[in-house]
Amino acid sequence: MIKRTVIITSLVWLILSPLIWISLHFNTYSGDLTRIGQWRETDFGGRISQETIPPANLISSPLNQADILVIGDSFSDPLIWQSVLVEQGWKVSTLSWSDVGDLCENFSSTLKSSGFKGRHIIFESVERVTSRQLNRSLNCRAKVNQFNNIPIKLTRQPATQTELGDTLNIQGQFWAGFKTLYHSVALRTSDQYYLFHNWKSKSTQLHPISNGCEYFSHRLCKFGLFFFEDYHQPELNNDDLTIIHELNKRVDVYKVMWLIIPNKSSIYQREINEDFWMRLDQEQLGPNLLGFFKKQKEMTKDLYAPNDSHLSINGYRKLGHLISQRLNK
Repeated sequence: MIKRTVIITSLVWLILSPLIWISLHFNTYSGDLTRIGQWRETDFGGRISQETIPPANLISSPLNQADILVIGDSFSDPLIWQSVLVEQGWKVSTLSWSDVGDLCENFSSTLKSSGFKGRHIIFESVERVTSRQLNRSLNCRAKVNQFNNIPIKLTRQPATQTELGDTLNIQGQFWAGFKTLYHSVALRTSDQYYLFHNWKSKSTQLHPISNGCEYFSHRLCKFGLFFFEDYHQPELNNDDLTIIHELNKRVDVYKVMWLIIPNKSSIYQREINEDFWMRLDQEQLGPNLLGFFKKQKEMTKDLYAPNDSHLSINGYRKLGHLISQRLNK
């Protein structure tokens, strides 16, 4: 009886051990797109060095000491593009849209009462959510205590964009490792696997990129990872520009710049109408980042991180220098 139990236990262990090993070693993710799409970092992680930023420049000043107020999303939260301004002596206070809420009718008075004495405000929003954000703000009449309980000071340390291996991860979901390995093997087996993936996926989209290995450093550089939502939102248009003009009237005592960050897919994979972006610049509302990033991708490999929907550190620094030039005009 004991011998039989030992044999059964050994067989079960022989079956389970490789399964456990796969689960533990194939679900370590660094980028948001590799994480939600369950793709291997060794396939989609960037493999070129990124600029090193002194920690002292990755700081958000207290609101009552700031020259510039930045209100943004996850493209501003790491404080990387703002580090260029900090190096040049600007004091920058960075808040998220979730800290502040919407740009309501009483925004200026509330901001002034909170202690902000600076002259510049930069509103940053990624393309895929901009229209919703603008419409919410337009419909916001007033909000009390808008700047209560905001962080006094923030510091950040950006993650390094380096080649990542499949290291041990005991916190991931058990089946994620299998899905990740399956995606990797399937794509390496057939270049057409992306069609099946895109048909069933509601998280990431995988597309062949023309001259992809000139733009990205990851191993499977013929393909790019993108957000599913990029392909299911209407393009920004003249109505959105009209709303920006209306919102600017609420903050007309400040010098305002709108940073609309193009979706990664808009730079590398989709063809979108450029009218909104050109008029944004022509009407002095903000820089045409669609045109700017399309030019920069020809000169900067991994302008956007291969495994992520965001810019790489080098990409953020390019953005920071552009903003600096516009502020210093």
